Amino acid sequence: MKKTDLEKLNGLKIRGRMKNTDTPDRFAKASGGANAESSVNPLIAKLLKKGLEDKGNA
Repeated sequence: MKKTDLEKLNGLKIRGRMKNTDTPDRFAKASGGANAESSVNPLIAKLLKKGLEDKGNA
């Protein structure tokens, strides 16, 4: 067989394995998506609040 034929077969094998595997949890339902509870760093929250107050006074 030619080298290109071997590489093509290897690629087909890899593609077949990728199609048969499940989606990792970090990309699926376990990640929570938009429903995930997120916490904001207290310092960031304080700065955001201060920025909004400054905009309100300007």
